Amino acid sequence: MYGSPQKIKCYPSLEITCNNLAIKSTTSVLLFRCPLDQTLSFNEMAQWLLKKANARLEFLYRNKQYLNQHTKTLLVMSLIQCHYNYACCIWYNGLNKVLNTKLQAIQNKLISFVLDLESRAHISKEHFELLKWLPVNSRVDHLTLCHVSKMKNGLSAQYMREHFIPQDGVHIYNTRLSSKGAFVIPKVNSHGLKSFCYNRCSLWNSLPHAFSELSNISNFKVTLKQHLFSSF
Repeated sequence: MYGSPQKIKCYPSLEITCNNLAIKSTTSVLLFRCPLDQTLSFNEMAQWLLKKANARLEFLYRNKQYLNQHTKTLLVMSLIQCHYNYACCIWYNGLNKVLNTKLQAIQNKLISFVLDLESRAHISKEHFELLKWLPVNSRVDHLTLCHVSKMKNGLSAQYMREHFIPQDGVHIYNTRLSSKGAFVIPKVNSHGLKSFCYNRCSLWNSLPHAFSELSNISNFKVTLKQHLFSSF
């Protein structure tokens, strides 16, 4: 007689071996020197970026007297802003509002440092335009839409383009839903609203139609940046 099935207990650590080699369990791993957590929430990625940005900004403040504005801009872009840009199209959309706010607060500190403003000075649209910087969320949208533009114009790998289906190439009963240059938005559940394909198709379709006619990626980047500044 068989007994009732027992629930599998959760153990804090699992002892797994392969060819006499012990495999240790961990809650996060480093991929290209960036932390990935086991749930792919990317919270550890954001925390790592905040820690690195604060440390490097403190270093720059200690040497502020030797730097002019141009040099400060170059150092901030090369030492800190580059980490904001690295794979942000993947990890940024999964963050909560608290981490988003902290990331923007650090960027505001960078603007205060470069423009030599007081620590409590209000950062306005004019400060961003002066440095030609976009806020963090707009910067992520800019990089994301540039990727989509490359896919639309055949400048990316085929495996990336196969999930982006033009609306004008699919029969849609309600013609008002069809828009030239737009993509078919995939049907997803609540967990898929932040997925790679859904997010990019939705963001692309929110742009004015004129952007779908820009085939030159350099012109697209400049025009898109102006558009994002106008909707600041």
